[in-house]
Amino acid sequence: MKPEYANSFGIRKVSDKEGNVLEVTLDISHKYMENAVTVTSNGGLENVATPASDQIASIVMNRQSALSLRNLLIQTLGVE
Repeated sequence: MKPEYANSFGIRKVSDKEGNVLEVTLDISHKYMENAVTVTSNGGLENVATPASDQIASIVMNRQSALSLRNLLIQTLGVE
């Protein structure tokens, strides 16, 4: 089943030799616990929950797009 919402975000950046940011990628994922049934050594069954993650999308932005997104978030959420 494909997730319908995101609950995890990561960010990556690409910089030039001088350290100037050229590109920012926002990775959007859905993290959840996945259940599996395993057979134990004595023939019993055991439920095991393990962390799993589905990559939903990656948004690649140039510097100006990333700054625009940041400004939009600040306008929406305010500053701390």
